[in-house]
Amino acid sequence: MYGAQATGNIHMAQDAPTDEARDIALDWLVTFSLAVRARDASAVTDCFIPEGWFRDLLAISWQIRSLEGSQKIHAYLAETLARGPMAHTVLDVKHYEDPWIHPVFAPAGLGHGRSVEVAFDWETTVARGKAYARLVKKKGDEQAKWKALSVCMFITDVKGHEAVTHELGIYGNHTLSWESVYAERRALVEAAPQVLIVGAGQNGLQIGAACKQMGIRALLIDRDERVGDLWRRRYPTLALHTTRRQHELLFQPYPTTWPEFMPKDKYADWLEGYAKFQDLIVWNRSQMIGHPVYNDDTRTWDVIVDRAGQRRTIYPSHIIMATGALGGPIIPSLPGRDLFKGTVLHAERYQGGFTYANQRVVVVGAGNTGIDICQDLCFHKAQSVTMVQRSVTCVVDGETSQKGIHRIYRDDAPTYVGDLKFLTMPIGLLKKIDQGRVQDMWDQDAELFEKLRKGGVKLYMGPENAGMHIMVYERGGGYWVDKGGADLIVSGAIKVKQGTAPVAFTTGGIEFSDGTTLDADSVVFATGYASMRDMATSILGEETMARVTVDPEIYGLDSEGEIMGSYKPTGHPGLWFGTGGGATGRTMSKFLAIQLKAIESGLMSL
Repeated sequence: MYGAQATGNIHMAQDAPTDEARDIALDWLVTFSLAVRARDASAVTDCFIPEGWFRDLLAISWQIRSLEGSQKIHAYLAETLARGPMAHTVLDVKHYEDPWIHPVFAPAGLGHGRSVEVAFDWETTVARGKAYARLVKKKGDEQAKWKALSVCMFITDVKGHEAVTHELGIYGNHTLSWESVYAERRALVEAAPQVLIVGAGQNGLQIGAACKQMGIRALLIDRDERVGDLWRRRYPTLALHTTRRQHELLFQPYPTTWPEFMPKDKYADWLEGYAKFQDLIVWNRSQMIGHPVYNDDTRTWDVIVDRAGQRRTIYPSHIIMATGALGGPIIPSLPGRDLFKGTVLHAERYQGGFTYANQRVVVVGAGNTGIDICQDLCFHKAQSVTMVQRSVTCVVDGETSQKGIHRIYRDDAPTYVGDLKFLTMPIGLLKKIDQGRVQDMWDQDAELFEKLRKGGVKLYMGPENAGMHIMVYERGGGYWVDKGGADLIVSGAIKVKQGTAPVAFTTGGIEFSDGTTLDADSVVFATGYASMRDMATSILGEETMARVTVDPEIYGLDSEGEIMGSYKPTGHPGLWFGTGGGATGRTMSKFLAIQLKAIESGLMSL
């Protein structure tokens, strides 16, 4: 999923830093530090190459922004250095090293050859944070000064409101039991929640954990019987397509014996255990009744919750929608459904291939879910399996994806090391780097692509030749990580019908836009999901969503390469969204909690 050059390398303790790399890093950092302390926008901008990137995660202006190029960086800094955390006296900007992170040379991409990467801390009277810079020389000029290809600065703590790392575990001078302490805390959250989190999936749980550690009373509601049921309901062979370290949950690492690619039921149980071990307050079998009402005068919501048949009214200051990046399942409405004698369902309801033995099955959709279902049907001896690829698909070999992720999230390094690299790479810059290495992406999986082409699959590297990783952010679909599907396709076990779409059902099958038909006993639509905004509108109401004006959507990338509508103000006071994959949810949930605390303490306004 991660390009080899797109994200640099993780530098471990055994990769000794060179004196040259450290000297380059410290020389640049002194110049940058003096410019930031002086709040001199021109001097700070001069620390970047003209096409450089600056990513601000609440550090400069209480905003989440990515700026490309000297002109945009200067304009942004000129406006924001006088406010936000940096507007306060800068106490320190200093070089940061630990046994896992230190200045070394690394691949840069975009024709720059090598880079020098350096981490540093920053601190003001109100906040602390970390930062990471990637330094390069002007192309073709070895005598040029080292300047930043990218700098990302992010907040870690609001002073006086730091997150609790851990508790002593002995309460009331050793007079109170944990049972009593937890019961009192639960009662307080349930009686007067400051934050209502809708959805107890992986992102909702991590946001809840981040809030709890910052002393914010967060209540989660979820319509399912148990935490994790959303995953338990999905098709039996589903496993996460990213490695374990990449999708680890906030504050709670997996055991060293954990599978590399986690089966969905194991993940569901881990989520349920996470809610328990992080002491989160979750109401299951619970959902809103009607639409919540926001009171501008009190800055609170009126929310009626049906909790297992009992109505409760709560008055949180914030609602965080964590129902996922996607809405409800999309099933094309085709004429003739009443004529078709077979089974029709969306992939969301597919429960395994054992009931399809000896059947002719058509799977519409050629993404991760589509290929997984096709493989499962072959294993369970379906008579024929046809995958309908309506347009094009981006495919990456499973081993290639695994190696790419391991460049960032290595099993022999702490997760925070990978998070530092992941978080500080502007997504827009990553897109440009991957676009510059598109031929490498074609070459690295050439054998796989040859099999797929022989089987009739039409391939591409994304809408703008940026590869699968960017598609995860921009579309959330249209790709698959191959784990044996190509072999079944080239052998003919999975047949591919390409470049046409179903238009109608027939008595014995399905008709396509090219005039052909396929006989079928069952049709599975692996055709994706509606937008998160549609789902949110059905829950919150059109009047509330009309005030969500910052971004047009709740997921996807904005013009700066930041995730739209998520983990930042939406335009509606007290309404937030939390979306994204494993590493995104883990890293960004803390920033959402910090913003809530900053609003509560009067440091940030909406």
